[in-house]
Amino acid sequence: MKATKLSLVALMTALMVIVTACSGNNGGNTPPSPSNSAGPEESAATQKPEPPKERTKVEVLSWWDFTQSEPLKQLKAKFEELNPDLEMEYIQIGSGYADKVLTMIAGGGEMPEVMMLAMDRIPVYAEKGAILSLESYVSDEYLSSAYPVVSNALSFEGKPFAVARDITSKVMFLNKKMFDDAGVAYPKEDWTWEDFRAISKQLSGEGQWGFYFPKYADGYTSWLMQNDGGLVTQDGQSMLGKPESVEALQFLHDLVHVDKSAPTESQAQQFGSNDVSTFVAGKVAMIAGGLSYTATFEKEGVEYLIRPLPQGKQKLSTSFVNAWVIPKGADNPDLSWRVLEFLSGKEAQQIALDTGMGLPAVQGVDMKSFLEKHPDNRYLIEALSYSVPFPTPVHGAAFNTEVAKQFDLMWLGQKSVQEAVDAVEKNAASVLSGGK
Repeated sequence: MKATKLSLVALMTALMVIVTACSGNNGGNTPPSPSNSAGPEESAATQKPEPPKERTKVEVLSWWDFTQSEPLKQLKAKFEELNPDLEMEYIQIGSGYADKVLTMIAGGGEMPEVMMLAMDRIPVYAEKGAILSLESYVSDEYLSSAYPVVSNALSFEGKPFAVARDITSKVMFLNKKMFDDAGVAYPKEDWTWEDFRAISKQLSGEGQWGFYFPKYADGYTSWLMQNDGGLVTQDGQSMLGKPESVEALQFLHDLVHVDKSAPTESQAQQFGSNDVSTFVAGKVAMIAGGLSYTATFEKEGVEYLIRPLPQGKQKLSTSFVNAWVIPKGADNPDLSWRVLEFLSGKEAQQIALDTGMGLPAVQGVDMKSFLEKHPDNRYLIEALSYSVPFPTPVHGAAFNTEVAKQFDLMWLGQKSVQEAVDAVEKNAASVLSGGK
């Protein structure tokens, strides 16, 4: 990527030969200045264009297919416009991204300058020394401009280890056509769990359902927390055994197996494996999610409305931050920081917003066109004021895997909620302390 020292020496030698040849008629004296030397034609003939400068490549690791991702394309174009000496090159790792990258870093080889990382992986990467602390780079100005929930998500043991790609607050999306066809009134913004359950029943039947939620932690954690329960604490204590958590899980379980207003996973996957497939297919009237869903809705021509999540015992939404980090093994951290500084700045955050990648993690980004495009978008922004961060203990990924394993039969209706929770609690302390 860079010219070798030998090449530079050869280039300088060639230039000296050219200069000597052009100045030979001056008898070895200092060449005359342009003001009293040859005319324009002779000056143009003797002036040689500078050789093109080679741009330095900076590699960015991501789990997204950059050939299809409009946000990544626009980020690359803007970065190279602002940094003409650099060229951004994306590298993709698909399924199993977090574990594969951690293995690569542990191998001790050279790594890309920058990589994408989800907030739930930051603690374990930081603890293992797989990503570099940004303490010497991140300014107080950046930290103060970020939403408080963002700063917390990017830190480990009080030190910043990442900058934000974007933030996702969770809201409820309504399939407008399904509501209209069923003659069901749109919910008000202060609707409750009871309102939600009644509406879900009204919109269900004949191969369609009122609501869909994915059966992994992100699909139900906000419900647990709204009910004064939870999944796990930041310091690694399971909260599933709390009566309030069990009550919330029972509520969701009953949507599937009592009300028949939410599909099982096998029913949902008839329409595709993506979390929004049932909604896009017009088979589910409501789905909880973030801004990135809207890009798919608009691409598929789905007319949608947005409402806050229905309120339980408290008004609450979870937020999730995706981030950029410097991996251990990056050759030049100062160069890596140039990339991170751009990606976390207002121009890149504006691109994240305008392309539906996510909400900007810093304040001061222009929201005018975002709100004009879809007035309901205000609920996404407002949700940030009552959002709490998704829990990310160091061994949270292993705990989530254990929960999913024990909950599978519960969501299928083959095990009670209490039985599934008891099975998790039996191993929770060991898993969350790093055991098996």
